[in-house]
Amino acid sequence: MRDKKKGTILVVDDSRVSQTHLIQILQDEYIIHAASGGVEAIQIAKAAKPDIVLLDIVMPQMDGYETLQNLRENVETKDIPVIFITSLDAEADEAKGLRLGAVDYISKPYNPTIVKLRISIQLQLMEQMRTITELSLMDAVSKLPNRRYFEQRLNEEWQRAKSENRQLGILIMDVDKLRTYNAIYGYRQGDECLFNVAKIISDNALLSPGDFAARWIYGGFVVLLQNATGGECNTIGENIRKDVEAAVIKTDTGENAKATISVGANAATPATDECTIEQFISNADSALYLAKELGRNKVVVYS
Repeated sequence: MRDKKKGTILVVDDSRVSQTHLIQILQDEYIIHAASGGVEAIQIAKAAKPDIVLLDIVMPQMDGYETLQNLRENVETKDIPVIFITSLDAEADEAKGLRLGAVDYISKPYNPTIVKLRISIQLQLMEQMRTITELSLMDAVSKLPNRRYFEQRLNEEWQRAKSENRQLGILIMDVDKLRTYNAIYGYRQGDECLFNVAKIISDNALLSPGDFAARWIYGGFVVLLQNATGGECNTIGENIRKDVEAAVIKTDTGENAKATISVGANAATPATDECTIEQFISNADSALYLAKELGRNKVVVYS
């Protein structure tokens, strides 16, 4: 049977009585995780990715303020909303919590109705922000993430690959002579062409967890590949190139349109190569321009 609970909440309180009380208030509507201290809370937050953290301030070893700071400094937990739950009722305490990034402040003893309402409001706000963020990071034509999203993810994946001593591969590709295609068939059909190419890229390139594709510029796309050597980048790029070349795109007039792409590829190991993110992209871009100079509809791997 489908779980109808609204979301996941992490309750952090060293008082077993207070923790149990909150769980009783919320357990019928939410999936609940519980922690009795800051260190445990951070570990659970990283693993469970709760929608909201209810965090006590007065705790031994690591208090709520320090726990919140740790959550905000970690890339995996920095965006999780935190509501302070505390017996401290001075305005200075509330102001300090809000300055550190808490989204709300609930005083003990709890009023069950108020607790539920404040959590519900935060979940609604979070869902609205998620929708806005998704729309701002999505390319309307290709239905792939846009360049802004790619650059955010690339920074994260670069640091992760660096810490784990892994290799990353990148493909930058352009639809060949897209302006000519638009002149012949119209911009609406040009958009349809880009949508079809994006689907082929997604079908061929996103083979491993962490691989992702995005719209780059104008008629361009970019793909980041996990643990990919230059040879593997070439293979994936060739599969995409061949499928685009073989695809038939139906036009509004019933004609069968065709398109090709040029692909530039590069691979690097951030931990050992003397290469920045900018160089990583620039080298793939240089390979793309060479592919065009060689007559287009080709894959070139940077070396």
